[in-house]
Amino acid sequence: SLPGTTPPSARAGQPFGGGYVQPAVGMSGDFDQPLAETFRALTVSSGPGGGSVISPAELQRPTPEELAEPMRLDSRGDSGRQRGQCPPKYMRMTTNALPNSPATKGKAALPLGAIIKPMARDDAAPVAVVNFGAVGVVRCRRCRTYVNPFVTFIDGGRRWRCNVCSLANDCPSDYICDLDEHGVRRDVAERPELSSGVVEFVAPAEYMVRPPQPPVFLFVVEVSYAAVSSGMLRCVAATLAHTIDHLPGGERTQVGVITYDSTLHFYNLHGSTPQMLVVPELDEPFCPMPGEALVNLSERRDVVKQLLEKLPSMFGATQATEVATGPALKAAYTVAQHVGGKVSLFSATRPTVGDGKLLNREGAGGAANGKGAEGGGLLAPACDFYKTLAVDCSKQQLCIDVWACHSAYADLATLALLARHTGGSVQHFPAFSDVAAGERLSRALQHSLTREQGLEAVMRVRASRGLRIAAFYGHFFIRGVDLLALPNVDEDKSFAVEIAHEENEIGASTACLQAALLYTTTSGERRIRVLTLELPVTSALNSIFDSADVDACVSLTARLAAEA
Repeated sequence: SLPGTTPPSARAGQPFGGGYVQPAVGMSGDFDQPLAETFRALTVSSGPGGGSVISPAELQRPTPEELAEPMRLDSRGDSGRQRGQCPPKYMRMTTNALPNSPATKGKAALPLGAIIKPMARDDAAPVAVVNFGAVGVVRCRRCRTYVNPFVTFIDGGRRWRCNVCSLANDCPSDYICDLDEHGVRRDVAERPELSSGVVEFVAPAEYMVRPPQPPVFLFVVEVSYAAVSSGMLRCVAATLAHTIDHLPGGERTQVGVITYDSTLHFYNLHGSTPQMLVVPELDEPFCPMPGEALVNLSERRDVVKQLLEKLPSMFGATQATEVATGPALKAAYTVAQHVGGKVSLFSATRPTVGDGKLLNREGAGGAANGKGAEGGGLLAPACDFYKTLAVDCSKQQLCIDVWACHSAYADLATLALLARHTGGSVQHFPAFSDVAAGERLSRALQHSLTREQGLEAVMRVRASRGLRIAAFYGHFFIRGVDLLALPNVDEDKSFAVEIAHEENEIGASTACLQAALLYTTTSGERRIRVLTLELPVTSALNSIFDSADVDACVSLTARLAAEA
């Protein structure tokens, strides 16, 4: 197996935020007992005339993790693996008992929503794959909900009632099965879609608008003086040279390389040795090799490795300080727009020339633009160029990951739009040095390229009658009202949805939430991953609080605050 593919966040083995800090003797205030009176010493006496002094620092107190443990979902034995429920690894509700009305929700004062991680990895219980064949995927004809463990079969198994909209649907003739004395299909144990809350359907031809996309990896690497002197170029080139042998997709995988400083550099990888072609035109950048900048990795592996090994020495003596990040991204769009894929941008300098150039907005620069730090202007994008480019990339199934290794001001508030609207991610390594952070960058890059991922995906979340999805949070581009466009989705990506009431009161005793992800596997199969939960509806506040998931509540609240 590939060494170093564990995500950086999992290597430390410690809770986020570090361990608990024990307050020192004489410190004002009390961490775990804020309402208790502060004291310096406590006298304990076993009888008249005897006594001893005990320092508060010597008393063992519960850690924050121990205090939160009773509130966690798994510790209550409510792991979500009851029959038919989606495991919490894939979808977690902020509270596992839904308020029956907006008034009850207001009294509870808890965020109502779900955290969805559709491509989560679970080696202990792999997701079952169902192929309906000629029958076709069984769905509700009105709300388009997929058949799941919480639908009800009626009329001797010839019809089924949707658990979201309550419509009675006819079963396909090849899907009919007799019911037992409890009204349950006799083959329910043999049907993963009727017994498991997470399942994958093989998508038929009508779910495809084009042949399945091959895995495409396009690396856009800055080769300026800052990139070379910090060691970023050497670290990235060495990591890519090692990792390309482990890229997913097998013989279908395609790769390409573009480097840039104040000019753009394309590489012809079809010969026995790589050939560099320089494009100095930044106003209207073009690809000098239309249709040939991407090569099949299995056929040109040696040439690609040869190029990656030569990159550090090719630009080792560079003195270029200006960088044309915007034109380089436009060139990447031109190269890969016909097929889609993942663009990895490695940047060490704030864009300074060409389209998308950015000014230093810190200090006097920010005040001069009327966007000082006090007004939050530094957190707002400086221009719309990167958002417009990202939306265009999303339409062509292009995902952009930003690897920011800047030693000075980078304006990530603007560059992050590339990842936000294409389903990508931002990896920030401030004041990057190959010696200090090279290993961390290398491990993160290996994991990003080799983890399980889905291509050209779309996701939709449905809720029972009386509820609606009020807002979505995460990296995506939303089409229409509720369809999330995800050019690339991987096992680490999570999304949040906020749920609101459509009616004054929900009349049913239960409500359902279903998330469906249509995507292409790296092996070229079109799949539909379906996650389903059914939850009780209640007006009792104690039931809502008792079933609250503190981790999901904090995650949703943090996303709400970030968007405020």
